Amino acid sequence: MIYFGSNPIAWLSKKQKVVSRSSTEAEYRSIAAALAELKWIQNLLTEIHLPPTTPTIRTDNLGAVLLASNPIMHSKTKHFELDLHFVRDALQQRQLQLLHVPATFQIADIFTKPLTATTFTAFSRKLMVLDKNNH
Repeated sequence: MIYFGSNPIAWLSKKQKVVSRSSTEAEYRSIAAALAELKWIQNLLTEIHLPPTTPTIRTDNLGAVLLASNPIMHSKTKHFELDLHFVRDALQQRQLQLLHVPATFQIADIFTKPLTATTFTAFSRKLMVLDKNNH
């Protein structure tokens, strides 16, 4: 989910093109894909003369956050090294903030995970999706 202020403006849910060896790798690939989308949106906003801001990506995978902030290369990262450098460079140049958000607050899970009815309803409301029977 990509927000402009408090308004969702883009969202995507799809299978990744490669098989990841860990949940951290899968999440990191998603972060890189989100960063690419954010850069495109920032270029669009720049063209229409809106002031640039530093976007924030929120992830529920603490391993991905720690990996992004650690400049040491690990043998386990060789399968997604390009994504690793892409995200790390953006962080180092202060073009991106990366925050850990506990899974209980990860609204984007509504698109990818089975949720309890209570959690689904809460996340739907946060996305401003209304039940057509009640409104």
